[in-house]
Amino acid sequence: MKKTKKNNELEKDDEVLRMQGTEDGKKGVHKWTFRPITALTISWIQRNQVFSESTDMIWRVSAYAFLHSAPYSEIRRVVNDRQSFIDAVDIWIEKNIVHHDEIQIIANEMNSAFSRYSSSVFLSNNGEEGNSSGN
Repeated sequence: MKKTKKNNELEKDDEVLRMQGTEDGKKGVHKWTFRPITALTISWIQRNQVFSESTDMIWRVSAYAFLHSAPYSEIRRVVNDRQSFIDAVDIWIEKNIVHHDEIQIIANEMNSAFSRYSSSVFLSNNGEEGNSSGN
């Protein structure tokens, strides 16, 4: 995908990806609405070892979904206690996943969101590095 600048100079694909990452917002996917990935949600993912080999794919993807769709107050109540976090994700699965095939829908969005986030570092007009705020 290419985007045209005002002076009709084509932007490179990586420039378009960086801009999409910085403009990322809430995204409706299937029956859920996911917030964009932020430095804070990455921290939550890392401290709770979401992508550890000790967790299964359904739980990993659901943990991502929980962290990007549940109210912040609910997340903050459990995110700093590993067992409470595991239990909260299990409850999210029970309430939100009817059949395990729905996991693929979330996984596709998760992979796309990580791609957008990792592409969001850019150089502003004055040459200073910046990134997506994820608000």
